[in-house]
Amino acid sequence: MRKRKIIHVVEDLNIGGLERVVQCIVQGLDRERYDVAVWCLARGGMIADELKRAGFPVEVLGLRSYHNPRNVWVLARLMRRGGFHVVHTHGYFAGTFGRLAAAIARVPLVVHHVHTTYSFLAPRHHRIERALSFVTDRIICVANAVRENLSTVVGIRGEKLCVIYNASPVEQDRCASAAVDASRAAMGIKPGDFVITTVASISDNKGQAVLLEAFRGIAAVHSASRLVFVGDGPRRQALEKQARDFGLASRVLFTGVLTNVRPVLQLTDVLVLPTTEREGLSVALVEGLSAGIPLIGSRLGGIPEVVDDGVNGFLVEPSHARELGRALESLLSNPALRIRMGEAGRAIYDRKFSRIRMMAQIQEIYGGQRERREHAG
Repeated sequence: MRKRKIIHVVEDLNIGGLERVVQCIVQGLDRERYDVAVWCLARGGMIADELKRAGFPVEVLGLRSYHNPRNVWVLARLMRRGGFHVVHTHGYFAGTFGRLAAAIARVPLVVHHVHTTYSFLAPRHHRIERALSFVTDRIICVANAVRENLSTVVGIRGEKLCVIYNASPVEQDRCASAAVDASRAAMGIKPGDFVITTVASISDNKGQAVLLEAFRGIAAVHSASRLVFVGDGPRRQALEKQARDFGLASRVLFTGVLTNVRPVLQLTDVLVLPTTEREGLSVALVEGLSAGIPLIGSRLGGIPEVVDDGVNGFLVEPSHARELGRALESLLSNPALRIRMGEAGRAIYDRKFSRIRMMAQIQEIYGGQRERREHAG
């Protein structure tokens, strides 16, 4: 059987949820059935480098402007030359350019992956999305909340839309206590400390300042508690200053960007995502499920599809530091509850978010659409 040629089109492949989902898909495809490559329209990044080291073709095209229509024709020529059977785009800008080019190049199957709600886009961008949906065979939404947003707010026909939950790029297992203690020691964390972790770009909409405010109340009562921020971003310096102003500099750890979060998750007691605005389906929370860690997340976007309130964690109102503090206190003071919620989370992961499940659904789209087209032809 001849292999199908798949090209994933992204803006860049630095560290982030979208980028890690692309990595998970590329590495998870059946290599006996698919030849897969990635085009980064603007820049490469850390995930691009990892894929290259793993032997996957990644090309940085260096397109400098999203306002130059000539770039669409450049992409279309490259697609025709590559003879691709499937173009799979990710994100708004890569989705716009990639799908227009695929239509011009007459690529047999065009798939677009939507990783967040589009409420932040202006109405004219909604009109562009609706128009592009007519040249798109399938639109993958990472959560039901994203699908609902595209249907009701953007106005895309429901039959084009499907939901495929993100999986963890590396499925986690709880390690032996000796390994956990070693990881804690390497980060300057004592064996008995209660560790609260958040993994996200440090920006206003991710709510790290709200978490720090909640932690201030926890730290005042529980001396053996630590807060770990994994990630970087435009608000990092302001957040570091806030920690110093609160007198918490010695209790708060900033790791910066990590390509592998597993060592941090191994020592984490509760994983928090305090997003204040929009959220698709957090890869970090899914990794927490995989690792059997209880979760706390904001009640918005796709987060309630990962966090079953009272079962594998708690949902809190966005920007509500006091409610977040109460949820943290509940888990800190009740080790048995943490264990029970962590175990429930792992069961939810196996049922809804496993990598095997995600890859089977994506490969069904790739193969099933081909069969329908060939039958129609």
